Amino acid sequence: MKTGYEKKGRKVFFTKWLTFTILLTLIVSLHSYSLEKPPKRIVSLSPSITEILYGIGALNYIVGVTIYSDFPEEVKNLPKVGGWINPNIEAILLLKPDLVIMTVEQDRIFGNKIRELGLDTLSVEGNRSIEDIITAIEKIGMALNKSLEAKKLIEDIIMGIEEVKRKTKNLTPKRVLFVIGRNPNTLEDIYVIGKPSFVNDMITIAGGRNVVENNGLAIKISKEAIVDLNPDVVIEVNHSGTKSDEFKKAWSQLKEISAVRNGRVYTVSSSALLHPSQRIIEGIRILTELLHPEVFKTNGENT
Repeated sequence: MKTGYEKKGRKVFFTKWLTFTILLTLIVSLHSYSLEKPPKRIVSLSPSITEILYGIGALNYIVGVTIYSDFPEEVKNLPKVGGWINPNIEAILLLKPDLVIMTVEQDRIFGNKIRELGLDTLSVEGNRSIEDIITAIEKIGMALNKSLEAKKLIEDIIMGIEEVKRKTKNLTPKRVLFVIGRNPNTLEDIYVIGKPSFVNDMITIAGGRNVVENNGLAIKISKEAIVDLNPDVVIEVNHSGTKSDEFKKAWSQLKEISAVRNGRVYTVSSSALLHPSQRIIEGIRILTELLHPEVFKTNGENT
């Protein structure tokens, strides 16, 4: 995917064109959303939405979250309304929210069921690009009468990206395979990040290039395909807490690829790498440290 940050002579992507795009998106996407006054009781149905609410100073508005919301620490004590794809709609109703915020993917699945109960909803995009994340922050900020706070949060994201780009612009990009799931004990059922996605954008900013060209956020890939792609670096998100040496044992099957031969297989556990919120800055810095340890201190585990 061609992104604004790849074009010389332009700022990362916070340009007049992007501003116009965001405003146009907001005008179109807010057509079905209207409240007489800003909501004060919010149910968040995605960890990234919870994080954005925290980022704009609306943490105290949240009355319910999904079981996957784990940041900031305070949300762990909030009432839970089920999972990402199968929330407990009755539990949501009992919380008497002024507004239920969800992703556009969730809206397609169960948004109408929630609205049929008379609840107001707001849906945001975020998975396909960093520009989508910025639009989501703007949209939530407008809905909560916190546009100034949203603007400040966006400025922090832009500054964080610019800081990293200044350090990586003259580095040779590393060819990256980003693994988001597999059988912990084998190299079976491997799922990787494709394009377009905000993670792909993060890899690019961090001084890398995603070796997977396929469209999709979670693409199943074979060991043979990985050998053909021959990544310089493999970065794997460790959801299970499996010990590092177990990951090393599994990847040692692919000695043909550069990442394994050169000891460039890493496991990371931070949710900042997978949540489309302002925490992408933390995720980008983690990626940068892993991809270019010659310039940045490495915090990940070399497996």
